[in-house]
Amino acid sequence: MRRRYDPSVDRWAPLTVADVRDLIDDSPAWLSGGYGLDTLLGYASRDHGDIDVSITEDDFPGFAATLPSWMQLHAAQSGQLAPIDDADETEPLDNVWCLDTRSGSWCLQINREAGDSDGWRYRRVPSIRRAWPLAVREVEGMRVVGPEVQLLWKAADPAAKDEADRAAVTPLLDDEARRWLHDSILRAHPRSPWSDEFA
Repeated sequence: MRRRYDPSVDRWAPLTVADVRDLIDDSPAWLSGGYGLDTLLGYASRDHGDIDVSITEDDFPGFAATLPSWMQLHAAQSGQLAPIDDADETEPLDNVWCLDTRSGSWCLQINREAGDSDGWRYRRVPSIRRAWPLAVREVEGMRVVGPEVQLLWKAADPAAKDEADRAAVTPLLDDEARRWLHDSILRAHPRSPWSDEFA
């Protein structure tokens, strides 16, 4: 049954990064979002309300099958939540929320992204591509989102937390990453306030 997301009821108790490492260790998934950026930084830059992993649409079914039985998958579509088997087939299923049935709290968000053997693709503008070794880095044996890729997602409509992330991780970008991010923002989000940040 589909229902509207209600922050007064839908509480988050995110898994830890160590928990996520165990979940994704033998899969093609990678840590993304704010915790992904903190892992790249090597410290906690701010509080995070949730924790994200990303995986390509093609690899999602196999990954979902490996998740523990206490994690119940829900489609998060247009502000509505529903068990994944009841997802609205007329809408893209880009985000999946995992409910910890032991506590009744949401514990993990899974982002279904685009990509193929040649590399990652930006779901919003699939012609924007990034080679896998750049789009997904390795930090102490764990796959983690590349900072420029995460900043591209945030560039569409950056909130205060996104501005904080940009300030924290921009020093991690080399010249090539800055050029790629600048060009990608101009193509995907030309009205972004970050359109000149990485020139």
